[in-house]
Amino acid sequence: MDCKDLPNLDIEKIVVSEASLIKENGDLPSFCKIKGVINPNIGFEARLPNKNWNGKFFQAGCGGFCGLIEPDRSSHSNAINHALRKGYAAITTNGGHQGKHLGDADWARNNAAARKVYAFTVIKFTYDAGHQLIKRFYNQKPSYSYFSGCSNGGRLAAKAAQIYPTLFDGIISGCPILNLTENAGIFGPWLLQSNLNDKKNEILTSKFNAKLIWLEKYVLEKCDGFDGSYDGVIQNINECNLTFNDVKICDQSIKIECLSLEEKNTLLKLYAGPSNAAGKKLFYGINPGSERYLGYWYFGNKESPRPGTLLADGFLPNFGFNFEKNFRAVDFNFDSHLEKLKLQSDLLNATNPNLKKFFESNGKLLMWAGLADPLVLPQQTVDYYKNVRKLFGSNTDKFFKLFLVPGMGHCWEMESRIPDQMSMLTVIENWVEKDISPDFIPIKSLNMKSEVKNGFLRPFPLMAEY
Repeated sequence: MDCKDLPNLDIEKIVVSEASLIKENGDLPSFCKIKGVINPNIGFEARLPNKNWNGKFFQAGCGGFCGLIEPDRSSHSNAINHALRKGYAAITTNGGHQGKHLGDADWARNNAAARKVYAFTVIKFTYDAGHQLIKRFYNQKPSYSYFSGCSNGGRLAAKAAQIYPTLFDGIISGCPILNLTENAGIFGPWLLQSNLNDKKNEILTSKFNAKLIWLEKYVLEKCDGFDGSYDGVIQNINECNLTFNDVKICDQSIKIECLSLEEKNTLLKLYAGPSNAAGKKLFYGINPGSERYLGYWYFGNKESPRPGTLLADGFLPNFGFNFEKNFRAVDFNFDSHLEKLKLQSDLLNATNPNLKKFFESNGKLLMWAGLADPLVLPQQTVDYYKNVRKLFGSNTDKFFKLFLVPGMGHCWEMESRIPDQMSMLTVIENWVEKDISPDFIPIKSLNMKSEVKNGFLRPFPLMAEY
């Protein structure tokens, strides 16, 4: 079928508003670009190779609170061009609504239907639409179907395995915010509240960014050797207990390699993680090694509008927790407000370890997380993997592998100082189509200043090697 004829077709639950043939450009092949809406209100863009289709389907998730269609995202984070280059028919969506930016959650307030689409039904609606477009364009069904996402897209990937276990042959879940209600609803407010002094002024601001490289080096010196090797990489985070007791207090003579008492106490709270008034731990804290990323996500810089703070403030008043419209994360109470989060936990979270139907359908799940991710805390992926393994024992290795990437932040939004580039799509293809189990994954660095250029990841609980 000609690409230009697609808008004239009557396709169930799909309105195609635009279809145009895009010429080959650089490493991107010629493709049919299709834009439109999938019922209900899911904006999408599909890219179908005009020639040399590999016979396979690729579906991407969307990050943050979604709301945008971003087919040209760089790297592999909720992107489709890397799949298009390999010959895939690929599709991406806005998650079922329009937003001003990925931290905009206004659409979710008093809109339970839109929240459900965002939570998981967008997966099936998009899958069905993608397969219909492929059938019309190529006159055949895809031989394999894959889903890949990072952050909220990673949560959707996990939801796909849990709720739609027979749809995808292979699923890639990166930096997944599996426990969305607690990561955004507890850790987010904790981070903001821990960063306020008695006068409600922020302690760590963009000015603190000048100290982050020094702080990163300090933490590396303290924590590097706990993984058995002084190689410039922190992996054994559980053994690294930071106190900063040997750090100088800032004064007129020293301003960078030092901490004020307020700065020290705030950092210790961030590493420790949220707790209630009685001291009961409620969620994880940031990992040692994540220091370089704090400015981008939380303190602000020239390139960043502090997306971490936007996400924290947008979540609680808009996602059905019965908070007032003007409620802010700094007003969250870590005792009295916890019950409210349970109202939406089943809908939003992707923490169900019972993957029996996914296992029986011969699906493969590849999960990975940046060990230095300060936004979506990677400990939740470890705990999820452990819970799945409690149910499936050694059979877990047949369908689910977790890889932790040392030094990597959140979904490639910032360059790491050590290797963080890997081709997870190739890995899942080999596992699904050739039964080659991913016992190691080559990883390399694009950072020319990196002292560590390459290595390989090993499945959890094994550590990466460089």
